[in-house]
Amino acid sequence: MPIKQPNIIWILSDQHRAQALSCAGDPNLSTPTLDRMKGAACSGIGGSPVCSPFRGSLLTSIYPHHCIPGHDDPLPQNVPTIAHTFKGAGYHTAYFGKWHVDGALYRNADTRPTHQFVAPERRGGFDCWIGYENNNAQYDCWVHGHDTSGDPVDLYKLPSYETDDLTDLLINHLKNQTSEQPFFAVLAVQPPHSPYVAPEAFTKRHTPEEIQLRPNVSLVDRIQDRSKKDLAGYYAMIENLDHNTQRVFDTLKTTHLADNTQVIYFSDHGDMHGSQGRILKCAPWEESIRIPFLVSDGHGKALPQIQTTTPDLINHVDIGPTTLGLCGIDAPDTFQGADYSGYFGTNRPIPQIDSAYLQIVDPGYRCGFASDRERPWRGVITNDGWKYAILEGQPWLMYNLNEDPYETANLALDGQFRNDRQRLQDLLADWITRTDDTFQLPDITWVSRA
Repeated sequence: MPIKQPNIIWILSDQHRAQALSCAGDPNLSTPTLDRMKGAACSGIGGSPVCSPFRGSLLTSIYPHHCIPGHDDPLPQNVPTIAHTFKGAGYHTAYFGKWHVDGALYRNADTRPTHQFVAPERRGGFDCWIGYENNNAQYDCWVHGHDTSGDPVDLYKLPSYETDDLTDLLINHLKNQTSEQPFFAVLAVQPPHSPYVAPEAFTKRHTPEEIQLRPNVSLVDRIQDRSKKDLAGYYAMIENLDHNTQRVFDTLKTTHLADNTQVIYFSDHGDMHGSQGRILKCAPWEESIRIPFLVSDGHGKALPQIQTTTPDLINHVDIGPTTLGLCGIDAPDTFQGADYSGYFGTNRPIPQIDSAYLQIVDPGYRCGFASDRERPWRGVITNDGWKYAILEGQPWLMYNLNEDPYETANLALDGQFRNDRQRLQDLLADWITRTDDTFQLPDITWVSRA
């Protein structure tokens, strides 16, 4: 049985695909700390694989089309977050690092996102909040906010590498915690998001020439060359993250908090890195939507699971309810996600869910990222290994992941699989209806030429 009212730590990275772990079989890196956190469940789903929509759904458990539809859109005002629920249950709450739900609405045109002032009422209800809106310069990261006492923290530059320094902030916070009040703390870092930069101790371990690419990476020279170069830095960043995650566990041990703390590591989405010939994210393929989802105790050991099956359909909206469930706290009525905590030893019921909903609502034309987000789409991934995605007016992708894990055979327009396509279309129609989405399904009526 889980410990009553455990402390909770979220470690949230950016753009870390589930396949990029040594325990997931990637030969290019070593992640011993994250590997130890792995139980039967190793991955979850970034159901809207782009920063702001995922983060909005993470905090509120509301799907992007009713929360944050696009990149750089703001979190709606007066929407309860997971911090409000934890506070109502007597927890102290703290957030350190990347926010990216304040939106461009509150930023002047000449202001860097890392210098954007996130007003206190837009900090999600956290008791302590020290972070930044967005930043893609790991050695030039600025933070501000308020401390546990509510006193303002003026904008200042972190002294060295972002992941190291933000981990320092969390560690200092942990050293000031007591056993008298449970806490919920979030460490949110930008790596391994591009640019692919890490401290020298980690970058020297990786060179582009030594990178082994996934079998579904395009053979086009420019894609191969870029993927190898980017991945060399990407893997260095992940190894640095693994190192800093171990620092958190070491601190939990020395502060005697380990026995009553649970740690969840996950990311907001993945990165294609040349698979399917694509770069970055925002697409329904596995390298983009599949994220690590690792749940451990405060010693870094995976929580025991009581089920033989694995909860691989944990979506962005489900992380909040599942986290609350680990603490015996009911999610508020506004939360749309499912509580999967029963997989991890709680006495809560296991949700009987056959699929997860995928979507890019607003592709973000104004952001200039045409390489990875050109058109809106919707999709579904099922617990029996199928994936289906549609564009406006047409089927797009359909894969049987059981026989085709690298998604090399697109069955979306193959009439031999029209019955499977119809079943998936019906599942998708149900998700659109129950989440009050307005996306138009394409016509997939089979026309016989006999």
